[in-house]
Amino acid sequence: MMNNHAEMNALKMRLVPTEKAAQTANIVPKGATMIGNTEASENLNIRIDGEYEGTINMMRGGSVYISADATVSTEKLIADYIYVEGTVKGNLHARVAIELSQTAKVNGSIRYDKDLDIHPGAKVSGQISTSETDD
Repeated sequence: MMNNHAEMNALKMRLVPTEKAAQTANIVPKGATMIGNTEASENLNIRIDGEYEGTINMMRGGSVYISADATVSTEKLIADYIYVEGTVKGNLHARVAIELSQTAKVNGSIRYDKDLDIHPGAKVSGQISTSETDD
C-alpha cells in the first residue's frame, strides 16, 4: 500500500513505473546523513530523503528515488530507474530511464540508455549523454 507522499509522486512520474514508487524503502530519512557506499545485487527500490554521500550501484534492476529535500553527492549512481526531485552532485547512469522533476538540480553527468525526461523547471549543469544507437 502506498503512503500519501508516494501516491502524490507517482502521479507526477512519467517514466518511472508506479509500482516502483510504491515499493521504495527509505534508506536515508529526512534529517539524517549517510556516508558510505551502497550496492545491491537484487532488484531493490530505494528512497533518499536526507543527505547521502557515496556511490550507489544497483547491479540488477533497481530504482533510486531522490526526494525534494534530499542532497546526494556521488561519484557514481547506477540503477535501472532514477527519479530526482532534490539536489545531486555527481554522476548518474540510468540503464532504463531517468526523470528529473521540476525541482531537480543536477550538477554532474547524466547518462541514460533508453529514456530521459526533464520536467520544465529542472536545472542541469553538466553533460548529458546516451548509449550509442544502431542506425
